Amino acid sequence: MGLWRRVSALLCAAVLCLALPGPAALAAAPPEGTIIWGYQEGMAKAQSRDGLFGFANSQREIVIPMIYTSVLDFHLGLAQVQLNGRLGVIRQDGTYLIAPEYDTLSHMDAGLYIAQKGTKWGVVSLLPFPSGEGEVTQVFYDFVYDSAQFTQVGGMDTLILTQGENRTLVPYYQITQLMLERQVPSARFPLTRGLLPDFQDVSPRDWFDVWVDLAYNLGLMEGTGSGNFSPHATMTVAEAIQLAAEMESRQTGDNFHTQPPAGGSSWYRPAVDYCIASGIIGPVEFSDYTRAVTRAELAHIFASTTLARTLPQVNDPAQVKAAVPDVSEGDYASEEIYGLYAKGILAGTDSSFTFRPNAPITRAEAAAMAVRLARAEQRITLF
Repeated sequence: MGLWRRVSALLCAAVLCLALPGPAALAAAPPEGTIIWGYQEGMAKAQSRDGLFGFANSQREIVIPMIYTSVLDFHLGLAQVQLNGRLGVIRQDGTYLIAPEYDTLSHMDAGLYIAQKGTKWGVVSLLPFPSGEGEVTQVFYDFVYDSAQFTQVGGMDTLILTQGENRTLVPYYQITQLMLERQVPSARFPLTRGLLPDFQDVSPRDWFDVWVDLAYNLGLMEGTGSGNFSPHATMTVAEAIQLAAEMESRQTGDNFHTQPPAGGSSWYRPAVDYCIASGIIGPVEFSDYTRAVTRAELAHIFASTTLARTLPQVNDPAQVKAAVPDVSEGDYASEEIYGLYAKGILAGTDSSFTFRPNAPITRAEAAAMAVRLARAEQRITLF
């Protein structure tokens, strides 16, 4: 196996294993004496009678076991936890994204965390990336520093690393470029510290709260006006193409979205033209951009983006084809639908992986798909 293929395979495995297995997210009734409070992104802290913490879902079922000394609320699909005196980060199924092995841990920005091990400081990545030696790592800056902080210097967010008498200042824009150079997954879709929406029609108990938060934080989707997100509204063809164009331009470094529509043109015309030019849709593929887009059409549009085409498979394609009950080979967009299941973007609408290809799709459901495309740590292992 060539070096790059080996690194790609290791990186794919590392992203899916996400450092090490976390506690299984099996729903269970809370034991007597459990206290549940503080919903955020569909999850609430749960404290056992003996003072340990886990998380409950909106049905008040324990889905992340109460094994932690302390936990923080879920924020952008992530929660910091303390186990045996060490800090780590989990996602909503309890899988560790950062293993609990640090004395201090704080999100710097863009999915990077300032961490302390003993007396030394470094920076770790939420997602593994190639080490340059045929393996993968999460250590972005090694643990050789006496201190590390992320602060403002001259009005610019800057990482300051101190080693003895030497100080290294790394402006945020350089960090972003370094992430791209080091092939950190999802580097073009960085998580922005502190940027959360406050939509009046999205509750902290809603299953889609996490996807709305992430889609907004990543700059992929905005509200519909008057403080609303309209999560249950059906997505139109125009909105789907606009979203695909945004993801395509971010992934490829283009700037279609900075170009205003020509005089008299519809708001979505630049996105349509951009997606046609990029090969995402055909020039006469859609005659009405204002109608509701079907789930199969959205899968076709998203799967045609550069981002989707370059993602690794995380679920076995043969198992996917056998599992999805309402999509058959030869159906419209069947290969694109199967591909998105295989890449961890789709999980179906029920426990049987049912896709409902001809049904419309809500803005909340579309947000979940877009976020999984953009952020590797949110992709789903089905089997």
